[in-house]
Amino acid sequence: MRKSIFNAFAIFISILGSFAVDRYISDINDQNSKEILASNILYEIDQNYYSLLEVRSALKSVVEVTDSILLNWNSINSKKIKDYYIVNQYALRDDLKTILSNSPPHRVKKMYFNSLINSGLILEVKNKIIREKIESIYGIINSGVNYGNSNSTMIINWFNKKQILEKSIDLNLVFNKHKNFEIYKLIYERRRLQVGRLYGVENSIKFFEEIKNELNTNSFF
Repeated sequence: MRKSIFNAFAIFISILGSFAVDRYISDINDQNSKEILASNILYEIDQNYYSLLEVRSALKSVVEVTDSILLNWNSINSKKIKDYYIVNQYALRDDLKTILSNSPPHRVKKMYFNSLINSGLILEVKNKIIREKIESIYGIINSGVNYGNSNSTMIINWFNKKQILEKSIDLNLVFNKHKNFEIYKLIYERRRLQVGRLYGVENSIKFFEEIKNELNTNSFF
């Protein structure tokens, strides 16, 4: 009888121990998964931050070139535009259509941010201020700092219409011959849009720098 009770008790203890080990392993795996996710989020923040730095540099060049074009509009021609561009390059191509319409993009990375938000793990970030800042960064990444595409399209369309009219693919000839108030207005609006983007990018960079400093000294979970 005593032996049976002892065996039953031993089995019970063994089962409890097994549950405890499983729970311990599960907790360890869960913590490891969170640490990996946190590490990936930090990496993703860095990638978005460096992309913003590149965009800021390119936008400054866009504004400089555009200012030079507008200030010298009466005497401007395709050669002068390309001369300004050579000093302040911001695109991979150097045709006139690209120079005047290009809007440097912020190349967003948010795979791990999506995982953090969609899985609900964001709620396990204990520090409320850090959690709110992570959510704010997610908002910046989602809404983006890319706009002005409609203006770029209108500039491209201006060139396309004039090329068809001229029956020529020579963009230099097209611009020099058909330069008018319409393209001036589009370029002027482009400057306004890119200055606005530059302001937004500057603010986003400052915000990223703040959150990077905080996350480097505080744990997510």
